[in-house]
Amino acid sequence: MLVGLGGNNGSTFAAGVLANRKQLTWATKQGESSANFYGSFTQMATTHVGFKFDETNGTLTDVFKPIKELLPMVNPIDFDVTGWDISNKNLYEAAKRAHVLEPTLIEQLKGDLENIVPMKAVLNPDFIASN
Repeated sequence: MLVGLGGNNGSTFAAGVLANRKQLTWATKQGESSANFYGSFTQMATTHVGFKFDETNGTLTDVFKPIKELLPMVNPIDFDVTGWDISNKNLYEAAKRAHVLEPTLIEQLKGDLENIVPMKAVLNPDFIASN
């Protein structure tokens, strides 16, 4: 559940989950790009978990494990994306408005993004920037 689902971050997160689920590839100015979890802490990062003793030479070596092997989390492609926003636009419209994702990717996800509409959020104008 995301607060601000229809904003730049929410629509980008949802599109990323969908693009990875569908294993999409799309055109960019720099060439073709494919969905991946690069930058995802839970999917790509490793952490030091201890040492391994080598009995043959009596030395210790560092042991690292991927975070995703240590945390009991679901795979991000299994997420059902939902949340709230003060905008009632579906995520296709939100993603187009945000200008964060490549248009070719947004068009590939059009049907999926159109089906995600944020739940109505409570709006208190005192907390909204005037810009």
